[in-house]
Amino acid sequence: MEPLDHQQEQPIAAVIQALRLLGNAIPGIKIIQRNVPFQNLYICPRGIKYLNLSESFFYHLPQEESKKVVFDPTDPYTCLLGIQDPGDPSQSAKSFYIRHDRLQQEHQIELIIVQNLFPSGPEKRNYVLLQIIPLSFQPWAIPKIKRMAAEMHFRKTHQGKFNLLTDRNKEVFSLMVRCLKAEEIADRLCIGVDTVNSHKKRIKEMLETNRNEDLFQYGMAFDLLAGENGKCEIESYDLSS
Repeated sequence: MEPLDHQQEQPIAAVIQALRLLGNAIPGIKIIQRNVPFQNLYICPRGIKYLNLSESFFYHLPQEESKKVVFDPTDPYTCLLGIQDPGDPSQSAKSFYIRHDRLQQEHQIELIIVQNLFPSGPEKRNYVLLQIIPLSFQPWAIPKIKRMAAEMHFRKTHQGKFNLLTDRNKEVFSLMVRCLKAEEIADRLCIGVDTVNSHKKRIKEMLETNRNEDLFQYGMAFDLLAGENGKCEIESYDLSS
């Protein structure tokens, strides 16, 4: 391993030593990074093999290159699943991500867990433990996993446009993608038909599409298709009208 800086605190050195000795008890590939100034501090032997790089190369990666090689939460193929908050300030929250850039070729996705090693004190949020857990699937599960990954990818790459919609736009949109006509939407929301049509026009302008396929994809990706009974309500209907 690359020698730690002279000013490197003992706590992080102790964590790295513990990973060397007991890391096999923790699932996946283990990586420790320092945020400021950025430095890759540790990678387990499995990680060296999995990422196909040398230790020296890993320890000297600058931050932007490290994002490309190791983990970048802003990558379009990486989606945040959720954050587990322990509810105790002495313990760190964990962020769970799915990365699916290997799905098409290798039928594999990665679960990535990001955790601050020191939730309090002077080094709060400065040292991060990454766990990369590769997950492979049987052939029968691949089509469904691909559909789920496509929805996550669509949601991440179209979140900005969707955020331009007002709450009322989204209410109208959710009824549009459930194939209600303008008159039915007006009755549901107690507004005029002309107002509904104005919302529909703005929605298509903000999302930059008139295609039914795109509108339904928004509905699937942003959970707009469930009716009051929780079931998906889709009929054959032209949403562009």
